[in-house]
Amino acid sequence: MTRDEFLGRLGELLACLPADQVEETKQFYAEAIADRMEDGMSEEEAVAAMGAPGEVAEATLDDLPAVPRAIARARRRSTALLWALTIVGSPVWVPLLLAFAAVAVTVYVCIWVLALCVWVIAAALGAVGAASLALVAAGVAVGHVPYVIAMLGCGLAFVGAALLVGAGAWEASKQIARLSALWARKAVSPFWKDRGEKSGAAAHLAA
Repeated sequence: MTRDEFLGRLGELLACLPADQVEETKQFYAEAIADRMEDGMSEEEAVAAMGAPGEVAEATLDDLPAVPRAIARARRRSTALLWALTIVGSPVWVPLLLAFAAVAVTVYVCIWVLALCVWVIAAALGAVGAASLALVAAGVAVGHVPYVIAMLGCGLAFVGAALLVGAGAWEASKQIARLSALWARKAVSPFWKDRGEKSGAAAHLAA
C-alpha cells in the first residue's frame, strides 16, 4: 500500500470526525511515514509500520474523550441514527447535562467562597488591630497609661493574628486555585482532552 492510499483510506474511516481533526491525524501519519523513509525504509515498509488503516482509525477514536468518542462512533454507523438517538434520548441526557453543569458550578463556587471567608477573617482582625492602635493615640492624649498599654497590646496582637491568618489565606488560596483547576479539568474531561496528554496516535506508533 502506498502512502497516498493509506492516508486516503484513513480519511474515509475517520470521516465521522471534524474535517480539521481528520487532516491533523493524516498529517501526523504522513510525517511518521516520511520519517521512516528518511531512515531507509521503502514507502511500502514505512506504510506497513503504521499498521492497518482500520487499526489506526480505531486507535484515533479510542483516544477521544468519552462524549466525542460516542458521537463519532454513532456517526460512523449512521448520521440518521445519531440524530434519532439525540432526539429520543434528549429527555434523559438534557437533564443529566444540566445537573452535571449545576454540580460543577456549585462545587467551584463553594471552593472560592471558602477562600473568601478566610480573607474576610484576616481583614476583620486587621481592622480591629488598626482600630486598637488608633485608640492608643486617644489614651496618650488623656494621659491614661494603662489604657495605652492595653490598647497597644491588643492592637499588636490583632495585627499579628491578621498577618498570620493572611499568610494562611494566601497559601489556602493557592491550594484552592490548584484544586479548582484540577476540578475544572475533571469536569471537562468527558468532552475535551488536554493537548499535553499522550495521543492515541503516538501510543499506537510506540506500540
